[in-house]
Amino acid sequence: MLNEPEEPKRPPVTVLCGFLGAGKTTVLQHLLKQTDGERWALVVNDVGAINIDARQVAQRALGTGERTRREEVVELENGCVCCSLKDELGESLAELALTGRPKGPPGEPFDHLIVETTGVAEPRAIAQLFVQRNPFGRSLSDFARLNALVTVVDAVHFHRLWREHVAHEPGAKERSLAAGGAQRTLFELLLEQVEVSDLLLVNKCDLASSEQVAQVLTVIEGLNPRAERHALEQGQISREVVLDRARFVPQETLTGARWLRSLNALAPGVARSSGQGVVNPRASRASSRDFEEKYGLRSLVYQARRPFDREKFGTLVRSGIPGLVRAKGFCWWADLPDEMGFLSVAGDVVRLDTLNYWWAALIENGKATRDDRPEMIRALWVEPNGDRRQELVFIGQNLDENALRAALDQCLL
Repeated sequence: MLNEPEEPKRPPVTVLCGFLGAGKTTVLQHLLKQTDGERWALVVNDVGAINIDARQVAQRALGTGERTRREEVVELENGCVCCSLKDELGESLAELALTGRPKGPPGEPFDHLIVETTGVAEPRAIAQLFVQRNPFGRSLSDFARLNALVTVVDAVHFHRLWREHVAHEPGAKERSLAAGGAQRTLFELLLEQVEVSDLLLVNKCDLASSEQVAQVLTVIEGLNPRAERHALEQGQISREVVLDRARFVPQETLTGARWLRSLNALAPGVARSSGQGVVNPRASRASSRDFEEKYGLRSLVYQARRPFDREKFGTLVRSGIPGLVRAKGFCWWADLPDEMGFLSVAGDVVRLDTLNYWWAALIENGKATRDDRPEMIRALWVEPNGDRRQELVFIGQNLDENALRAALDQCLL
C-alpha cells in the first residue's frame, strides 16, 4: 500500500495586538530571549514610513548572541495590517510558512511566526485572514494556523481612559452621539482589542497602584470573560504563557465579548412577547453571578417586540446611564421600520447606525420570499412583524437594572 502524502506542516502564528505604547515591542523582546534554539519569524507592522519597531526588534535579535540569530524580521510599514496592509500580511505569512524565508529560495522551516501589529490594528480583521476563504476557496489557515490573539493592555492608560469615559468624574467628557460612519474614538478601539482576544496581558503594573491594577483586571474580565489574563511588569512574560499553548478557537474567540455571549445565549422563543421589554435572567445573570457579586459588573439583556421612538432612545443613551461601560445590539425604529438599527456604546461615545434591512421588510417589499429566510431568522420570526425586534446588551458597574429597564420601556411605542 502506498503511503499517503504527509500533510505539510503549518507553523503556528501568534499575533500581538495592543494600543500605542502598551508595550508590545517590550513583550516581544523578552520573548526573543526565550527561543530555546527554535527558529522564529517576526512580522512587525508600523503605520509610519520608517518602521522603528521592526528595526528595534531586529537590532535586539542581532545583539543577543547565537541563541537568537535564527530569527527573521519582516517589516510592514506605512499602513496597518488590518486594513491597507492586510493582503501584504497574508502574503508574507503564507510565504514564511511555505518557504521558511521572507524572500528567496526555500530554507529551514520556521517553528513559530509572531506578528506585532501597529497600535491601531483590530484583531478581528487579522483573524478573518485565517477563517474567511477567498473566491478561490483558500485562506491563510491552509498555510499556517492561528495560535492566539494576544492583546497587551497598558494598565495606567486603560485605567485613566476608563475613569474619563465611564466614571464621569469631574473633568470627564460629556457623552456624545456619533453618527454612522463617524471616526471611532481611541477608547472604542481599545475596548474592541480587549473583546477579541485569547490572552490579555496587563502591562506596566509597576507604574500603577494595586487598586488600579485590580480594577483594570476586573473591567477586562467583564468585557471578555473567556480570555486568560496576566498582570505584567516591564513586559516580562514567559514564552510558555504566550506561545506554547494554542488558544484560538474561531467560534469562541470571535464571540468571546460579553455582549456577544449574552446575545448568543438567548434561546429562540424566550422573551418574544409583544409587550414591554424584558430581561432574560438566564443570559444576564446565571453565568456571571459570582463575578457580579464580587465586583458589581453586570450585564442586562433587553428584548422587546415593539419599536422604539428613536428620538427618545437617543436622548436616553446620550444622557449617560450611570455605570454603563459597553452596550451593543439591534434596534427597531418606529420612523425607519425597514432598516435594522444598531447601537454601540463605548464609555461616553454612543453610535446609532443602520446595519441592513429586516428580513420582514425584504419580504414585504418583494425583495425576498418567506422560503428564502435562513434558519436563524425563522427561529426569530414572530408574527405580525417577523424578525423586527429590540435585542440589546448593557454592561456596566452597579447598573440599576430596574431603572434602566423602565427607562427603555418608556422609549417603546
